[in-house]
Amino acid sequence: MNNLRLIKRWTVVFVLFLLLGAGLAQAEGGLVIYSAASPEMTNDLIKAFNTKHPDIKVDTIRAGSGELLTRIRAEGSRPQGDIIMAIAKENLEIIRDFLQSYKVREAAAFPDDVKDTKENKYYGFSFNIQAFIINTKVLPLSDAPKSWKELGEKKWRGKIILANPALSGSAYAQLFQMVGLYGWDFINSIRRVSTFVPKSSLVYTFVGRGEFPIGVTGEGNVFTEINRGHPVTAVYPSEGTGLRFDASGIIKGGPNLNNAKIFMDWLTTKAAMSIVSKAPHFRRMARPDVPPPPGLKPSSEIKFFSYDAIEASKNRNAYLQKFGEIFAQRK
Repeated sequence: MNNLRLIKRWTVVFVLFLLLGAGLAQAEGGLVIYSAASPEMTNDLIKAFNTKHPDIKVDTIRAGSGELLTRIRAEGSRPQGDIIMAIAKENLEIIRDFLQSYKVREAAAFPDDVKDTKENKYYGFSFNIQAFIINTKVLPLSDAPKSWKELGEKKWRGKIILANPALSGSAYAQLFQMVGLYGWDFINSIRRVSTFVPKSSLVYTFVGRGEFPIGVTGEGNVFTEINRGHPVTAVYPSEGTGLRFDASGIIKGGPNLNNAKIFMDWLTTKAAMSIVSKAPHFRRMARPDVPPPPGLKPSSEIKFFSYDAIEASKNRNAYLQKFGEIFAQRK
């Protein structure tokens, strides 16, 4: 009888050992993240994740949204990445078939309008609200443009810097909004006065340095430059700005699915998102229980208009082709 009890006891211990061992195995190995977030934000998130999961070696590839979309589609059924992080919803809709369905542990904390309610393929990260960044040392705020329409005025020739919408998700969002407001002739006016760069990070960096007085970027980037001590401020266009968000998800067929699930469970927590809402990142997060960043204008004081991410996704190829044709003009 005593022997039977001993056998049962050791059987329970052995089973528990196997279960714990399986759990540890899931938290080991690698993870590859494709990130559209800034290098600083990406690094801060990975550092925090590794304090929780030190056995998971994380490699990151940081690039603009256009580059990441191209990469994921080119890799096809043999993806090299596990996570796509902080990329606009409309871009995730383009690669929906390349995403893995997964319901994160705290899915209930996300309202339906900032997650994929159909198949659990992505969860909101932050609200990527577009605003003007003005270097007030180069251009007094009183003289700066206050509306989208003013950006097309001839007096701004050589003074506006924008990112290429074919390479930047935020730049494409700017294009989509401006076309919706004023049509393609207005985009031609913008083309005549603006300098276009391949990376969205160059926009706020160059304005922060005073190399250009005016740019268009995500509002969080403006406050990042303020935090760096640069004389810049955010101007929210008088017509309004699109209420849009970026999100993250798991790449289907990636090499480290278990670790990808662990990362998504962590990334969607309040603690993880609070890292991004504070200095130096200043993002309004998709989880409503994460406090807004200090110093940003309250949402109630910003004029918004509807941003149809599905329509933006459907029109992307046609819009970029049209933009390319306009960009190629010399007059």
